[in-house]
This record gives sequence, C-alpha cells and structure tokens, in this order.
Amino acid sequence: MRPAYFLMGALLSCAAEVGDGTGTSGDVASADGADGGGDATDSVEADGTGASDGTDSTDSTDASDSTDASDGADGGTEGCTVVVPPGADAQDALQTALIEAVPDSVVCLEEGTYELTAELSLSVNGVTVRGHGADRTILDFTGQLVGANGLKVTSNDVSLEAFAVLNPAGDGIRASASRSVAFRHLRVEWTTPGSVENGGYGLYTVQCEEVLIDGCVVVGASDSGIYVGQSKNALVIRSEAYGNVTGIEIENTTRSTVVDNYVHDNAAGILVFNLPELPIGNGAQAKVDGNRIENNNGANFAEPGSIVSKVPSGCGVAVDAADETEITNNTITGNATFGVVVLHHSSVIFGEYDDPKFDPYPAKTWIHHNTFSGNGTNPQGIASALPMPKPVPDVVWDGCVGDEAPELCIGDNGDAGFLNLGFCKEFATSTDATPHACQGTAQATVDPVL
Repeated sequence: MRPAYFLMGALLSCAAEVGDGTGTSGDVASADGADGGGDATDSVEADGTGASDGTDSTDSTDASDSTDASDGADGGTEGCTVVVPPGADAQDALQTALIEAVPDSVVCLEEGTYELTAELSLSVNGVTVRGHGADRTILDFTGQLVGANGLKVTSNDVSLEAFAVLNPAGDGIRASASRSVAFRHLRVEWTTPGSVENGGYGLYTVQCEEVLIDGCVVVGASDSGIYVGQSKNALVIRSEAYGNVTGIEIENTTRSTVVDNYVHDNAAGILVFNLPELPIGNGAQAKVDGNRIENNNGANFAEPGSIVSKVPSGCGVAVDAADETEITNNTITGNATFGVVVLHHSSVIFGEYDDPKFDPYPAKTWIHHNTFSGNGTNPQGIASALPMPKPVPDVVWDGCVGDEAPELCIGDNGDAGFLNLGFCKEFATSTDATPHACQGTAQATVDPVL
C-alpha cells in the first residue's frame, strides 16, 4: 500500500496546508479563545435563516465585476474622530491614533502613501479604520523592519475599510481571537510576483467569530490570499484572489459562506479542510456558492520544503476531511489538475497525530448545479502519475470511507464527469456516479453579526 499512498501525496496536498496549522507567523495554534466579525450585504441570502434550495445562486453580480477594492470610501473627513495624514511621522502618528482610540471611534486615513517600518496593532474594541479607497490610501510596508504582520487586530467590533497594504513582511492584516471583525474594500498585495519572500497570508482571521470579508483583493501571498481558520460564522463575498499559492482557505471553521468571489490564476483555488491537533477542530457547514474559479494553474512559490510547497498547480476546489460542505452554482473552468476533489486526511501522507476527536473522513458533501469546463486537461506534479483518465473528470473522490457512510451527493452539473479514485482500495477506480445521485443538505448563507 505504501507506493499507492506515495503517489497520492500530491493529490492530498492539494487539499491541505498541513503541518501544524500555525500559518506564517506561527501563533495560530496558541491563540486564545474565539471572536471575529462581519455583516452581510443585501445581495446575499443573509437573513440568517436561509439555506438555499440548491437550484439558484444569490442575486449578487458577477464576481469579476464587483471586487473593486477602491469602492467604499467617499472621501472627506465626515464622521472621523481623528484624521492621520501621511508624512515622515506616519508610523508614530498612526500607531498612536490606534492606541488612543476609544470605542465607537473612526480613525481616518487620507489619500497618499504611508511609508511604514513596523507592524501596526489595534487592541481597542469598537474602532473603524477608514481610508479613501485601496487605490488612493496605501500603507506601504516595503521598508518594514519590525513585526511579523502589516496590521494585527486583537480587539472586537472592528471594521477596516478602503485602504491597501503593500509588501508586508508577513501577513497583511491578521485578526486573532476577535469577535465581529469586518474587512471591506481592502487590497493586500506583494509587488514581486511569485516570490518566496512574500508574506504567507493577505487577509487572515483565526479563532474569530462573526467575520466579514467583502469586496477585497489579495495578490501575491506565498500561502493563501484569504484565510479563515478555527472560526465561526464567516462570510467571504465579492472578493478577488489571484497570483497566490492558494486563493481562499477555510480551515477548521464552522458555518462559513464563500460566495460571488473571483478566484483565478493561483496554484489552487478554494480549499475547505480540517486538520488535527488544533485548539478548534472538525469544522463543518461550508457553502461555496456562485464563485468563478478559473485557471488556477499558477506556479507554486511557497517556501521550499514546506507542506504547502507540495501543492500541485491546477486545483479548482478541494475538500479535505470537512463535513457538510455544499459546492453549488460555481463556474469552475480551466483548472489543469482537478475541478473539484474530495479527500480524507491520511496519516500516512500527513504523519501520525494524537487527536482522538479528529474525524479524517469528509461527510455530507453536496456538489450540484455547477458549470464545469476545461478542467483536468494536464494534471501537474505527481498527480500526473495517478491512474486517472485524461482529461481527469471534473469531480474526483478518493473513495475512502470511515465507520459512517460518506453521503457524497453529486448532481445537476451538466455533463461533468466523476471519478472514484479507489485510493483506499488499491486504486480500484470507477467512473460510475450512480451511487452519488442524491440530494444533500443545503447550507445556510452566513449572516455575520456586527
């Protein structure tokens, strides 16, 4: 069996940024508690009740036309508690404003470039930080000397709006153990494409509750553009991720919606997975709805030797060990290795772990009403050696089951093909989707409470 597992390594890596789950800055697993935030917009079924009927997408517009991070700021100083201009003392002035902010205050940034040399931090509850648009208000960390992130948030009821973070040393904006945190119309970008020196994550929320990421753009992260980990009630909407190693990652998170995003030209598109031995485990109830997931065939420029560096290019959507995942109404095209792949978390590949509560098998995955085209035409890396027809069918399942039935339901995806890879049965492959012609559980669209 070991040769089969060896061949499967790259396939499973496609679905998991494995290792210790700590992220670039190494403090995820040790973060305390849980808190985070966001409020839904009118363009989604965000009344907190509404599981879709699985047949139509939300009323929002084409994701590629709605991710302009420059929106959301009207200029001027109306409603501002304090205005911090760019200039030679911008580092001290901005950090001082964040330290001295009081609840329900608004720290406003002017148009221009703020040249910063150290991480900024916000630990006061109820603060809004607002710029004039991500193309007009730039926090430039190119000369950063101190700190692991651009802006680190550890408070509740925070809204960050309409500015850009450029070339941070580590993560762009990181929220840890926060409740009710909203990122609106932000841009995080590393201007050296495909560099291993780029920070790991653009927008990063961990152990948060009530998270909104709306209308944001992330480019160039050496791990994931948009990341939600060990959190509850998260909505990622109308955002764009490209040029990253992975576009959007949902990890060990319960109740998340990823809707109307444009995820393209990364090495991998959208990942939904669970990892063992983390403070918060066994995430579930993710809804991946109405996204454009295209041409995720970019180079993998992660740090050599890291687990994420093993991710083969060409993955559209990957589910690893997560339960109750609904993948619907997406356009999934031009991903050279897999359109959608569903996997169990293999200890042979990822190493042994001591977590008796961890369930490595995905269950209740429903893949329906998606549009597939041009996927699996040129599997990359070691995935090209797996016993799969060419082109690879649009939906691939590794075929591994635990003590309970997997309840994998697939239907109404046009002429999309299916492959049971038979990984746990010596690659006894099958293209018969009949056992999966069922209706799964529709997941509610998350309406975060701000």
